[in-house]
Amino acid sequence: MSSDLSSRAALSDVEARLAAGDSFVLNQIAEWCPDCAVRQRPALVAFEAALARGGLPLITLCVQETRGVYLSDAHAQLSERIGGAGYPRTLLVRHGQPASIASGLNRVEVMNEQDLVAYAEALIAAL
Repeated sequence: MSSDLSSRAALSDVEARLAAGDSFVLNQIAEWCPDCAVRQRPALVAFEAALARGGLPLITLCVQETRGVYLSDAHAQLSERIGGAGYPRTLLVRHGQPASIASGLNRVEVMNEQDLVAYAEALIAAL
């Protein structure tokens, strides 16, 4: 994944991975969100590399371009299913099942490189 918005996955791709029972890391973002676009984005290259060492792909999905307005009802439903709004939301999907918030493997606002690399190690260990 490159660190620009052109590398976003389509919702249909995410839904297909969930239905197939894939394991991956989902990074839910909102285009309007400065934490997503400015603070987290530069650190995603190191995060993706750390995940790759453990065999986990990183999938980024944008669910809002305008604050409070989901791209579709399906985007809103997926967002609710994985823990709701809060951007960036980064979570482990294990065998098609999104991690719960209580698990510590579904977090909001992990943004700097050091924290993301440490989080990648925790996600890999949870497999």
